[in-house]
Amino acid sequence: MGRDEDIDRILAVGRGTRKPTPPWLWIAAVVVGAVCAAGFAIATHPAPRRADGGGLGIGLAIGAAAGIVIGFSIARQRRDHSSRNSP
Repeated sequence: MGRDEDIDRILAVGRGTRKPTPPWLWIAAVVVGAVCAAGFAIATHPAPRRADGGGLGIGLAIGAAAGIVIGFSIARQRRDHSSRNSP
């Protein structure tokens, strides 16, 4: 039972020190998911396509930029939890 008690103690410490996910982050995730779902629906809808084919590159650039912004904002919020701060 020693190992189970150690695991329970570690879990209790983790649950006591971890901050809950802020509501704005859930809202941002829902908005990004909805935009992606709408974009997917539009992209798969049969419609006349442009001849230059520039939509893929623009879509990738927008997705990469949005991912960087969201990731950077999450990382800035959790700066004290970085492994770089550990001795």
